[in-house]
Amino acid sequence: MDESPLSSATRHHGTDDGRQTMTHAAASEIAILREQLRAGQEAMTAAPPTIPELRASVEAAMSLKDAPADYRVERRIIASAPVELIKPPGQNRSTRILYLHGGGYVYCSTRTHRALVARLADAARATAWSVEYRLAPESPFPAALDDAVAVYRTLVARDGGPANLVVGGDSAGGGLAIALALALKAENLPQPAALFVISPWTDLTHTSSYHTSHAGVDFVVTPRHLVSLADSYAGGQDPRNPLLSPVFGDLRGLPPMLIHVGSEEILLGDSLRLAERAAADKVRVRLDIWPEMPHVWHLYADELTAGRAAIKEAGAWMREQTQVAQSAAA
Repeated sequence: MDESPLSSATRHHGTDDGRQTMTHAAASEIAILREQLRAGQEAMTAAPPTIPELRASVEAAMSLKDAPADYRVERRIIASAPVELIKPPGQNRSTRILYLHGGGYVYCSTRTHRALVARLADAARATAWSVEYRLAPESPFPAALDDAVAVYRTLVARDGGPANLVVGGDSAGGGLAIALALALKAENLPQPAALFVISPWTDLTHTSSYHTSHAGVDFVVTPRHLVSLADSYAGGQDPRNPLLSPVFGDLRGLPPMLIHVGSEEILLGDSLRLAERAAADKVRVRLDIWPEMPHVWHLYADELTAGRAAIKEAGAWMREQTQVAQSAAA
């Protein structure tokens, strides 16, 4: 299906008059990164890796990124799921983040996303809990969702409620964050203060027109790769199940939502449809479309000024939402 922009809730990053522009330095940064991503995509297309090979290569590449040395990083078990506690230095961290990493439900880990989660925690002045949920195809749907719900329930019960808790995630983890909120709604459990999702994968039916129109400019995700990942995770279940594809769900009652997505992504359509569905269901939603940015560009904050800027904006938004939620709870 075709997607139309959600003008009332959409922000295009650019100059004050709305023109999407980029400084010379920023354009150089993205040009270098885009060439690196294109080369990596070509190599994977020429010799598609097995799932173990894919996992190993991503872990090796992302091991070069880590939380700063003065951050506290601890491995815990919560509700039978491995979880990383990430706490930047300093006190008065009233906000908490429950983070769900991306990777198509098949690869990546708390380790691959540690630097990103650390940056988000610092920007939000928060303590972050990053979940090592079970991966497909060994553990297909609903294993990842069950792990996320179990960790959420434990954190809320143990730490005094959801008013200072933001659930976040990127790509598949972004879709999982929305599915978590839908699962909580179905069980009449309290919602978190807010949802922050980056380039969320919210439709496993592969019907978005952006899968075709943006296939030549997205050097991170390919339509064929998405189909393979969706088959692995869904495990034969109907992909229109809202807990697999939240764009088909009833989002009424979900908390405020911030969506970050790049203009170059084949998953841009997923974000547009999620924002439109949320707005139609009376959810307070903000959709930020960043020009020329690739899939989950926040992961490249070391290289991209826009990555650092997006994290800073998201952190301020998360702080604001928890303050509002805590005031309402009080």
